[in-house]
Amino acid sequence: MSTFELRPPQTITPEGETVDNTERVGVVTDLAAGTAAEHLVCAELLMSGHRAFLADQNCAYDVAVDLGGRLIRLQVKATRKQRSIPQRAEHIPAYMWHVRRAGKGGRRVYDDDAFDLLALVALDVQRIAYLPPSEQRQTVHIRPPGSTGGKQFDDYPFVAAIQEVAA
Repeated sequence: MSTFELRPPQTITPEGETVDNTERVGVVTDLAAGTAAEHLVCAELLMSGHRAFLADQNCAYDVAVDLGGRLIRLQVKATRKQRSIPQRAEHIPAYMWHVRRAGKGGRRVYDDDAFDLLALVALDVQRIAYLPPSEQRQTVHIRPPGSTGGKQFDDYPFVAAIQEVAA
């Protein structure tokens, strides 16, 4: 039996009043979603036997993997759910990432040597695709698990992606 109880977050105003923030419980900010994706990538790599770690916020990449003394730098991109691929007559569901730009609203463009691989994370299904530089376009679409056609998460495992950058 647990000895603690979970309570919704509360805020104390300067006047000493307690404000109940129940409506804010469960709200996932963009920052929290990105952090969750980074942790998911790091956990998957660790559980696969790789030496992986989260990078400092001052780095141009999010996760690093030590491959026999060589550091592979991963930029993690997250999306929360699938959408319809734009400019299609019919509804084609896919996860979508804009991979050439960084920052809120894509204000910055990544330098060519900022990272070695992309890790694209679909948070709702907790799936990851690892893309080497040759597969990186402006926008990447990957179909949801169980669908047919198009790019699939299983097409982009980490071991295949590192073949290109480790050569």
